[in-house]
Amino acid sequence: MEKTCRLALWRKTTALLLCGILTVTISGCCTPKYTDERMQPLAVTASDLARAVMRYAEDHPAEAASLDDQQLVERAAAFDPNLLKPYEGLVVRGTADGIILVCTSDGKRGLFEDAECSDKVDKLIWSDIDAPCQFSLKTETVCPEGEN
Repeated sequence: MEKTCRLALWRKTTALLLCGILTVTISGCCTPKYTDERMQPLAVTASDLARAVMRYAEDHPAEAASLDDQQLVERAAAFDPNLLKPYEGLVVRGTADGIILVCTSDGKRGLFEDAECSDKVDKLIWSDIDAPCQFSLKTETVCPEGEN
């Protein structure tokens, strides 16, 4: 009888352990991956969005100063909602001097940062799992004189 109880307990423990491993494996496969293939199309449109943010801040300086960095991006893209469409599900932040920062949906991890003065993304950080969602670019260092 004792041997039968141990065998039943071992089977239950093994089944629970396998279910736990399977759950962790499946949930790991379902988390969004920030790959080059997924992020490159977003990076292509980043300069247009950064330019819209800077243009809005130049045209409406008082209002831009009163908005937080996400509201600034939303307001700047209001004239063309397609500007934000590729970024659905992500956090997009902007500064009045034309820098945007794109982050994961929870706003904790930075994916890329771009200044409006260039046609290429200035800082690709999506492969760095420890990259914080914090601005690091400065227009005076990224943009040549007279282009910011």
